[in-house]
Amino acid sequence: MKKNQLPLMIMTTLLLGIHSFATVEAAQVVGKSGTKSVVAKSLTTVSGKTPVKAVRGTIGKSTFKPLVTKPAPKVTTSTTIRPKVTATTTVKPKVTAQSNVKPKGTTVASAKPKVVATTVKPKGTAPATTFRATAAVVTKNQVEQVTTRVRVENTPDVRVLLGSRRQDASVSSANGVTVLTSNNGKVGSHKVISVGVRGNKIAVNGKALDSVVTLKPTSGDIFTFEGKAYRGALTLRANNGAMMVINAVPLESYLYGVVPQEAIPSWPAAALEAQAVAARTYALHTMEQNKNQLYDVSTSTDHQVYGGVSGETQSTTAAVNHTKGVVMLYNNRPINALFHSDGGGYTEDSVNVWGNDIPYLKGVKDFSNSNSSASNWTVSTSRSALEGKLNAASKSVGKLKSIQLTPLGNPGKATADRGVSGRIKSATFVGTAGKVTVSGDDLRGMLGLKSTLFDFYVNQNPASSTGKAYHTFTGKNDTVYIKGHGWGHGLGMSQWGAAEMAKRAGTGDTNYYQTILRHYYSGITLKKMY
Repeated sequence: MKKNQLPLMIMTTLLLGIHSFATVEAAQVVGKSGTKSVVAKSLTTVSGKTPVKAVRGTIGKSTFKPLVTKPAPKVTTSTTIRPKVTATTTVKPKVTAQSNVKPKGTTVASAKPKVVATTVKPKGTAPATTFRATAAVVTKNQVEQVTTRVRVENTPDVRVLLGSRRQDASVSSANGVTVLTSNNGKVGSHKVISVGVRGNKIAVNGKALDSVVTLKPTSGDIFTFEGKAYRGALTLRANNGAMMVINAVPLESYLYGVVPQEAIPSWPAAALEAQAVAARTYALHTMEQNKNQLYDVSTSTDHQVYGGVSGETQSTTAAVNHTKGVVMLYNNRPINALFHSDGGGYTEDSVNVWGNDIPYLKGVKDFSNSNSSASNWTVSTSRSALEGKLNAASKSVGKLKSIQLTPLGNPGKATADRGVSGRIKSATFVGTAGKVTVSGDDLRGMLGLKSTLFDFYVNQNPASSTGKAYHTFTGKNDTVYIKGHGWGHGLGMSQWGAAEMAKRAGTGDTNYYQTILRHYYSGITLKKMY
């Protein structure tokens, strides 16, 4: 063998070994029907990008339409939570908006958002990273992993819009904050920094520096912005005389601040773990769609509620760690992992909410507690008040005579005006001046209802009657009772349903969250991506 052949063979062997690692680019994307928005009062809407509403959507270049949902009202049950789990680093590739348990944070919006779809590339303040991993496949309730190791530092950063403001603000960190310009030039480090906008530049301690400035903790990963602690870094961008405030935070750290806002920390571990996977998948899906925008997600129910470090709890952090890197895929892409507070007995097909069929968003039996205020609710109004709301919505029909609507029956079969769950697609109001057809979503918004799964009981209180719907008005002092079920849009995972399902987990079944996810999301694949 020639002398110069040996180094060449060694180099070739090394390159082949390196090439055996698969490079996977991160992807994105509930929402849920949500709880309250947590955007600071001083923050306002940014012109740089329109937030994506979490409940229905017109998708740009994708068939996905985001919808997030809001979590639930008060939790009446307390359960034990698994202790914190330390994430393993010997894993594989990898690669959600809102409800009313109101677990804290999912969205119930009723407007369809427009989203730009693209290939997945995680974003942060630095160039998009790629991460090495090998595929993992979920069989039953176990994630099979290859022996290839993946460095956890390769997890993508999520760019979270904290808000936009014109007044100065304070940023601090115990060990100092490093100031970087847009070309990563280091300006200095201070324990407390005053930041603001001066024309088209960000000012630090009163000195205008650059249109984009990044602040990073000198050591550690926690900093404080206006008295509230966050992980990661802070990017400040001058935008039309305002300062956009964007938290670039590693995905797993982001989830630490999301899951306790979107779920009830006292829920069974499997429910919290299912929420962690849904939130991770939703984030990746949204990151993919918004990669060319100035930020990926907001902190409100438009996407997922994010509370930063202050909102973190031991049980939800353990759930994030236990499911680290696990994502739901369909056709090898992160799904639009929508979730909502309560399914009201049955979830809905996406085609009956958005008008387009998303294969993994199909109506299924919901396991939510039938005795909860989220599962069953009743409101009442008068005929004249209902006429006034129709008139205000430019849908006046004069004096109401009747409502044309298929009575709410057993779920499982769609009708012309109701979806497979019984949720209203449309109802027709007949009056002295004609008739008008109103969509279920418009009715929900007009009447301020928790869901579109309801029926009308004219002059018949459903609490004391046979439960039969009444749709005819007498023309006198009519009282209109509206009896409904569920909370949120009804797509994807029911958060209260997940909590109920989790109670069925067998002793020692540490991955029951996978059973929950496969129930609410049809035909998905679970993969551990990092």
